[in-house]
Amino acid sequence: MIGSESPRDGRVETLRERKQRLTREALVQALLDVIAERGVQEATISLISARSGISRGTIYAHFPGGRDELLRAAYARLGEQLVERTRAAVSAAAGWREALAAHADAMFELAGDALTGHFFNVSGPTFIVDGAERGIGSGASARMIAATLDAARASGEVGADVDPGSTAVLLVGALREAAIRVSAGELDPERANLAFARLAAGLAAGRGAAPRPSSGP
Repeated sequence: MIGSESPRDGRVETLRERKQRLTREALVQALLDVIAERGVQEATISLISARSGISRGTIYAHFPGGRDELLRAAYARLGEQLVERTRAAVSAAAGWREALAAHADAMFELAGDALTGHFFNVSGPTFIVDGAERGIGSGASARMIAATLDAARASGEVGADVDPGSTAVLLVGALREAAIRVSAGELDPERANLAFARLAAGLAAGRGAAPRPSSGP
């Protein structure tokens, strides 16, 4: 059967599968466009239908859960795009500090978008409280940061006492919290970038081992 290569898993998809995928992608993009223009509260099925030119019936055929299911798909799309941009920037980084800075740059660039960034960092999590969609960006970032720190520690550039996995989780948490404030207009992204760079710099070798927490009163 004539088909085309799926961009996600490399297998050959049928024409029907390709049409279904493109329709779903068009609907998700229409939702993101509506969010970018009006905000998530105004993103109704009617507006998505009007924006995409796809009937309400077809929307529900592809997303039986309606608006909630579409919101999950849109949230996942933003997470995937964030990971792609971050991974490309990390690959082009000259060193471990620049690689860590790439995570902040990508996150705060998305957060700085008035409506789409607000959806991903602030309003989205209130709608999407569980599921794989919530972990796409943070999970990938934590793994990439841990790999960067592990390599830097092995080369002696990062302190031998640094735990790559735990440190990565903490850094991702700091990025997420800062991104929430950037999205809400409470934190300037440039200041956030500088602060994150200073925080990351403290991991460099020669800074001295971190004190052990007290186990007693």
